[in-house]
Amino acid sequence: MRLIYIMLIIGTALILYLSWQPNYHFKHIWFIPGWVSRWTDVHAHGNIRTAIPFVFMGLVAGFLPTSTPRSLSNWLVLWLILIGIVTLAEIGQLLIPSRYPSFEDIGWGSVGAFVGLITAFIMLSGIRKLKSLNR
Repeated sequence: MRLIYIMLIIGTALILYLSWQPNYHFKHIWFIPGWVSRWTDVHAHGNIRTAIPFVFMGLVAGFLPTSTPRSLSNWLVLWLILIGIVTLAEIGQLLIPSRYPSFEDIGWGSVGAFVGLITAFIMLSGIRKLKSLNR
């Protein structure tokens, strides 16, 4: 289960690092594969590229260990934390002269996190059903 925490920490650090780069384009970042930067650097993909990492963050966050199934309020708190991360990433851009924050990016990150959390919820529900059938 430590792997889940490590993935969330690395994901958050990566999101903040990429959001706070002076250049919007990923082609300048050495560890981004060419096929990824070719897709992300297209202006038409500018907003959706914010949602994609948050789908994965929501999915991973949904699998954080709990002793009992999560209540709706627990899922809401996870979503708000992820919205906080995307908001922090956007606010940090105020300090970078060549970047600017975008409410659209916050919206897209929020939608991505929601999709990831819903996917995790569905997967966890299916796993619980399978376990109850095998008893």
